[in-house]
Amino acid sequence: MPLYYQLQEVLKEQIESGTWGTGEALPSEPELARRFGVSRVVVRQALAILEDDRQIVRIKGRGTFVAEPKLDARAGGLSRSLVLPRPAEVAIQTLDVRSAHVEESIRGELGARPDEEVLRVTTCLSLRGVPLSISYSFFRRAEVAWLEAGIHPGRNVPPDLVLADHGIELAQARIAVETSQCGQFEADRFGIPHRASVFLAVCTELRHDGATTRPFEVARVEYRGDLLRFRLEVSETGPGGIEAMWELTDPVVGATARGVDGP
Repeated sequence: MPLYYQLQEVLKEQIESGTWGTGEALPSEPELARRFGVSRVVVRQALAILEDDRQIVRIKGRGTFVAEPKLDARAGGLSRSLVLPRPAEVAIQTLDVRSAHVEESIRGELGARPDEEVLRVTTCLSLRGVPLSISYSFFRRAEVAWLEAGIHPGRNVPPDLVLADHGIELAQARIAVETSQCGQFEADRFGIPHRASVFLAVCTELRHDGATTRPFEVARVEYRGDLLRFRLEVSETGPGGIEAMWELTDPVVGATARGVDGP
């Protein structure tokens, strides 16, 4: 096994065991070379692997720092974000709440009757003040009176507002992800150019209903293409199940949150 690979395995183990904490500077290249009895070329190669794996952040003129742990989450609608209480670094701001006239396709996907009111909730998900996604979520209004009463436009969704407190348990979801371009409203919220690339996720969240499941939410979610990427994971919930996960890719967001200037 090449020396640089052995070294990166050792450094990775030390990072994950807490020898150096998040945001802490690693020893310099000469110091690492001396400590492990290898050349600086070997050290550079090992650090390059760790950087590619986003274990570290190398900032020109500052040094090499332990990166924030990888941040990811399952893609989905607003209800997917309400399964557990949100940590302090995550905020969901309510942008709009209203009874809406919706396309028949949405009404049909929800299982709503032709004369039944549908509630549209628009929210923005942010991490450490950085907006990552905007969700347009549709619910059968009579089913989410608790949600309508608990959220207010211009305010954050209470971090302790969770589905379980209202007898709701999500099941599987149907989701399609494609690339798209953001409109002016989304661009203004994200602070990116109009028509910049985004990921568009169209999903239907299902809830348990006794021994069966039924639709609970239909959502259209735009995720920033400049900070996030998507991956698919095999689900443990059943044979052939696949989950769509989004993952933060820009280490500068984590570095900025620690007070470390970007390159």
